[in-house]
Amino acid sequence: MPHAYHSTLLSSLAWLDHAFQPAGEPPPPESIMNRQRHTANVLLSSEALPVKSHEADGLIATDSRPVAVYTADCLPVLIADVRQKQVAAVHAGLNGALKGVLIQAIHRLCERGATPDSLYLAVGPAIGPCCYELGEDRIAAMRQENPHDLRPLLAYSMQQYRNPLAIRAQAIGTTQGVWFDLPLLAKRMAMRAGVPEAQIELSGICTYCMAEEQASYRRNGHFQHGYQQRYAWIRQR
Repeated sequence: MPHAYHSTLLSSLAWLDHAFQPAGEPPPPESIMNRQRHTANVLLSSEALPVKSHEADGLIATDSRPVAVYTADCLPVLIADVRQKQVAAVHAGLNGALKGVLIQAIHRLCERGATPDSLYLAVGPAIGPCCYELGEDRIAAMRQENPHDLRPLLAYSMQQYRNPLAIRAQAIGTTQGVWFDLPLLAKRMAMRAGVPEAQIELSGICTYCMAEEQASYRRNGHFQHGYQQRYAWIRQR
């Protein structure tokens, strides 16, 4: 069984526990989760019961039970607020990120006493710019449909990045499109919200070419290897 990934940044905070689980490994049994639908909705964990009864893609813990999200290639983002000792988990695929789920999570934490400079963000394994191809029409739509003024933050390249750390073949381009950097978009969004760059950590692990075999929904679409959900969770001690 592959090992869980732990953020160095979050591991430096003695008052919390967290993990980005390998594909197929469940979160702690008492974890609270939403029914994820690529929304911008962020709930308090006390609002999210019973588990998976509400459509939302972010959770802020109101007690010591873990809050969790499940992903395949989307971004799992775990957040800690050192001012109020709050924690949150966010599921941010491209659609959810564009709708503002990460922005909303930061906003709700600040409503509850955090400040942007008290937040620590860890972005876990997700599809990287080495393997995430989008058609040029998708980029054009993102630039036009721009409710959160994200146009300056979009990160993509016409040339595919060759990942020297890949342990299996990278995605092969099929649309003559562009290669999109979703983790970098999340980092730029958090920095624009006021989170210091030193308090944002990207795992650098691409689920398509670097993580365990069944970690990637997109890879499964290309090779039918199967995929299993990956859970990320965080809790106050």
